[in-house]
Amino acid sequence: MKKRWMTALACTMAGALTLGLAGCNVSSAPDDSSSSSAGVESGMYSSVQEFLAAQETPSTYERRLYEEAVADGYEGTYYDFLAAMDFTDDTAYINRAVNSVVEITVTFTINNIKREAAGSGVIYWLDKEAGDAYIVTNYHVISTYLSSGFGPWGTHSSTTDWTNIYLTTYSGETIRSEDVTLVAGSNTDTDLAVLKVTGSEDLRESDAVAATMAEASVGETVYAIGNANGEGTSVTKGIVSLLSEEITVTGADNYSLVSFNVMRTDAAVNQGNSGGGLFNARGELVGIVSARLLASETGVDVDGFGYAIPVADVNAMLEQFGTETIASSDAQVSGTDASDAGQAAAEAASSVVAIETESAAGSGVIWSLDEAEGDAVIVTNYHVVYSTSEGDISDTISVCLYGDESATPITAEFVGGVQSEDLAVIRIEDEALLTTGEYRAVTLADSDSVTLSETVYAIGNAAGDGISVTAGIVSVVNETILVSSADGQSAVSITGIRTDADVNHGNSGGGLFNEMGEFLGIVSARSDTDGVVGIGAAIASNHVAAVVGNLLWQAERGNQAASCVTLGITILAENSGRVFDEQTGKVYLEEKVVVQSLTDGSLAARMGMDVNDTLLAARIDRDGQTVRAVSITTQEKLPTMLYHLREGDTLTILISRGGEAQELSVTVEAGDFQTRA
Repeated sequence: MKKRWMTALACTMAGALTLGLAGCNVSSAPDDSSSSSAGVESGMYSSVQEFLAAQETPSTYERRLYEEAVADGYEGTYYDFLAAMDFTDDTAYINRAVNSVVEITVTFTINNIKREAAGSGVIYWLDKEAGDAYIVTNYHVISTYLSSGFGPWGTHSSTTDWTNIYLTTYSGETIRSEDVTLVAGSNTDTDLAVLKVTGSEDLRESDAVAATMAEASVGETVYAIGNANGEGTSVTKGIVSLLSEEITVTGADNYSLVSFNVMRTDAAVNQGNSGGGLFNARGELVGIVSARLLASETGVDVDGFGYAIPVADVNAMLEQFGTETIASSDAQVSGTDASDAGQAAAEAASSVVAIETESAAGSGVIWSLDEAEGDAVIVTNYHVVYSTSEGDISDTISVCLYGDESATPITAEFVGGVQSEDLAVIRIEDEALLTTGEYRAVTLADSDSVTLSETVYAIGNAAGDGISVTAGIVSVVNETILVSSADGQSAVSITGIRTDADVNHGNSGGGLFNEMGEFLGIVSARSDTDGVVGIGAAIASNHVAAVVGNLLWQAERGNQAASCVTLGITILAENSGRVFDEQTGKVYLEEKVVVQSLTDGSLAARMGMDVNDTLLAARIDRDGQTVRAVSITTQEKLPTMLYHLREGDTLTILISRGGEAQELSVTVEAGDFQTRA
C-alpha cells in the first residue's frame, strides 16, 4: 500500500493549546493536620545508594544483586554492598526510581454505576519505620469531584457516593484510603497537590523509597514513570525537548483555565501518567508529569508533546505550603553534566530558527554566519516560505532565533529556491542578536555515512510553539518519497532519511542532527496515514548542500532559481539491497544503476554513453583540480552530483559495459543547464 505523506507545516498558534491532562480527575478528603514524625529525609544523604542503604526494607532489585554477588564470593554486608554500588547504566537507576512512584486509584459511584479513575504520585519524603510519607501529585488527579460539588464538602447528590482513594506501591502493597489525607494548601493554581500517608503498615512492608531531585537540560535522556492508562506503573524513555514554556489547560473544575510553567519531553505520556515522575538517567526526579498536547489549535494531531512541572517549581510550591521540599542529591545533573549526545543536541539547537509567514509557521537552519556583521544565510523547505494564497513566495518572511522566539521577529529576504527539491534559501542581515548571542552555523555530516538505528535528533519549531528537540533513530537510510508540491499542482520527489523521532507540523525546514550535533538533513515531511506514527523524513544533508550551493551560485548572478545539468538519460536501479561493511560495522544501501534510455544529442550522448551501461562513479574537475568525486551506489547519487556542476567543468563518469570498466568524459556547456523551478 502506498504511504501518504504530509509536509510538517503548521499554522501559527495563538492562545491556549489543546491539551489533555495525563490523568483522570479524582479527590480525597482534606486534612489540616501535619506530621509529628521527623522521619528520614532523603536530603540527609549524598547519593541514592546511601539513601537506599538507610531504608529498613531493601528493594528487591538491590537484594537480588547482592545475593548474586554473595554467590560469586562477595563477603561484605548488604549495606556495604549498596554503598559500594557504582552503576553506569540507566537500568539500575531506573529500577530504583520506580520505587518512588505510586499508583493512585479512585473509585466512585455515579447513578449507581461504579467507576474507577487512575493517576500517579511521587514519594518525596519518607519515614519507613513509622509508615509515614508525603506524596506529590497533580491537583487534577485528586480533586475534580471535590471542586465539582461531589463528596461530603460539596452538594451531595443522592445518586453519587463519595470516592475512595488508594495508593499502590511499585512492589504491590496497597495503602488504604483511611491512611491517606490531602495536605491543606494544595490548589489548582499550580496543578500540584500533596497527599500525606500516616501510620501505614503497607508502606512499612513495601520497597518504597523517596525521590531525590536534579535539574534537567535540553537533550538529556529522561524516563516518564507512572500509572499509564491505569494499567500499572510503567516506564517510557525520551529526552527533554524544551526546558521552560507556559501552557494553559482546563482546570480540575472542568471549566476554568489554568496556566503554569512546564518542561517538554518526547517520552510517551498517557492518561494515568499525571502526577508521576520524570526522571533523569541517574534516577533523579526532574519533574512531575502533568499533561500532553493532543492537537494544535488547528486540530492537527501532534506527537511527542508531553509536559512535566520542573522540580524547582514543585519545591517552590511546597515551601509556600510550609511542607518539606524535595531533597537534592549531590550527584545533580546540570547542563554541563548531561550526556555528550544530549549536550550536542542542545548546542545544535542554537543553529535552528523559527520561521513565520503571514499564514504559517515552520523552521530553518543557519547555513552560514557572519557574527561580526550579524548576517546569516538560512536554509528551509520551499513550502515553508511559499504562500498558497499569493501563489508565490510569501511577501512576509520572519525569523526568530533559538531562545528568542518571543522577541520581535526578524524580517528575512528570499534568496532563492527550487520547488522540485522543496528547498529554499533566505537571509537576515545586520541583526544585532547574531553579534551577541551564542548562535552558530550547522556543521555538515556526510549523509552517505548515516547508518540504520543511529541516534538522531529532530530540532525545529514543532507545532509553531517554539524550537524544541525530539530524539529517535534512523529507520531507513535512503528512501525516495513523494509529497505534494508547495503550490499543490504536482508531486515532489525528495531523497529522504527516515526517522522515528517525533515530527510535527512546524518542524518543516528544521534540522536532523546526529549524536555529535552534526547536520544530517532538512526535516521535511511525516506520514499522515491514519494510525501511523514514527515515520518522519529529512532531505539528506549531501543533497541539501549540493542544491543550496547551486542556489547561492545563481544568487550571485541575480537569479532566484537553481540551474542543474541534465544528462538526457533515464536510469533504472536494480538489485536493491543492504550491505554490511565489516570494517566500519555499518549497513549501507546499494543499488545497481543502469541506463535505461538515452536522448540523442544530449550531454550523455556526447560523452559516449549508451543504453544498458552501468554507472559506477562520477568525478568533477574544475581548472585542473578535482572538486567532487562520488561512487554511484544508489540512484540518488547522480542527481546530487549534477547540482555541483558549473559551466566549463569536466564531468567524468566511470561505467561498466560488457563487463569492462570505461571512463567517459565531457566538458559542460551553458546549454547543458536547465533551470529548476
